Amino acid sequence: MSKQFEEILPDPGSLIESLRGFGYTLPTALADLVDNSLAAGAKKISIEVDSGNKPYIAVCDNGSGMDLNHLLEAMKFGGFGPTQARKLNDLGRFGLGLKTASLSQGQVVTVITRVKGGKSIVRKWDLPHIRKTGRWSLLQDLSPESKQFQKIIETQDSGTAVVIEQLDRTSFLQVAPTDLDEHVGHVLDAVREHLAMVFHRFIEAGIELRLGQSRLQAWDPFLRSKSTQLPPEKLHCGAIKISVTPFILPHHSKLTDDEHRLASGPQGWNAHQGFYVYRCDRLIVPGTWLNLSLRKEEHFKLARIALDLPNTLDGDWQLNVMKSHVAAPAFLRDALKRISGDVRRQAAQVYRHRGERELPQIQAAERFVWKRQNARGGVRYCVDRSHPVIRSLLHTGCDHEELLETVLKLVESTVPIASMLQEPAKTLDGMAESESSETISAYADLIAHAEVFMIQTGTAPKTAREKILSAEPFVRYREAILRHLSSE
Repeated sequence: MSKQFEEILPDPGSLIESLRGFGYTLPTALADLVDNSLAAGAKKISIEVDSGNKPYIAVCDNGSGMDLNHLLEAMKFGGFGPTQARKLNDLGRFGLGLKTASLSQGQVVTVITRVKGGKSIVRKWDLPHIRKTGRWSLLQDLSPESKQFQKIIETQDSGTAVVIEQLDRTSFLQVAPTDLDEHVGHVLDAVREHLAMVFHRFIEAGIELRLGQSRLQAWDPFLRSKSTQLPPEKLHCGAIKISVTPFILPHHSKLTDDEHRLASGPQGWNAHQGFYVYRCDRLIVPGTWLNLSLRKEEHFKLARIALDLPNTLDGDWQLNVMKSHVAAPAFLRDALKRISGDVRRQAAQVYRHRGERELPQIQAAERFVWKRQNARGGVRYCVDRSHPVIRSLLHTGCDHEELLETVLKLVESTVPIASMLQEPAKTLDGMAESESSETISAYADLIAHAEVFMIQTGTAPKTAREKILSAEPFVRYREAILRHLSSE
């Protein structure tokens, strides 16, 4: 008995329009295109975003290129799907990335490619043409904008260029012309930060990734030069081992302002805590506690854990089409939750205690500028009048002593506690002053004034200097201050 069936083909224009709504941003779309370049063995990848009269986006590489059969397969929707075996370094997954990422930004995508020893070949998806004809028709013509990239490819031994035109989904074009430059700048900053984060391992390994004329610098999420790396573990996914490497980032008092800002990442400290899931060295998720029922909280923000996956476990980890989400398999959740708990506890301990750089271990501060007092069942902080510098200013015998005391009381009574509590924890905790020449020079002037006062009141010069240098904040910069004083 023969089986009856009906073949129902999707409308090409409608299906492509639906696929355009996956949720790509320009940074994530470009990351998918860079994946293809890396999978092709490219060592140099350049990205160009042009917002001129006929705006376009282009990604050009010096990878192995494609012959006609491979190009047609690459242009096919779902051509090389998730059930097919991939090379160990293949960053693809669903056979959709090239098309969905490109068409998420514009209506026309042209691919120009060349293998070593061959000529460049061209294929193009043109959505207006597909809507008009109702057919899956690949075109071969080049626009004036895409011809310049054909010339580039033909000067190389091999490589591929992807050119996206008729941009109708890019946010920077949806603004008033007077605001265009500003919005393009913001978008390019977001692209730069995202790609430097997602591909930081490749950039560290020597891959040249450019945005316009600028070569991207890798963003190291683990700040390895200053962080504490905990012992790594190997977890078993069947016969495959995956690597889990925890890091505790340093307390902000050990970082300069620039280091703290850079380490915070594109989304900020709290957003970037948790697991950093890599697939073939490509960062998939930059900070997540996975599906472990753990919340992102302020005191865990120094916990970051590298988790490395091969491309053979995509189904187990529920990798999505945009390669931006994973979920831990049920049989690994207990182990991952145990690791998370240990790392979070250690991160919280570092968060709650200032680091070595703020108060050197060889000597703790004897006097602080602020001191804690109990008042009316609560707590208040006031300026410590016994601090050597404060004392030297208040008891000089000049006419301004009472005025200075009044100013101190004014400062104490107007500290904006309510506003401070609404600031990020970095601001609330206070940053260690940088060891700049200006800072050291200013501190030396204060010390010299306090020394004169203490010597005049009967303190031996050596003792006077020791007492002042043991007070906050001078104790942090003792050696630098002494060098400065000795050079005068």
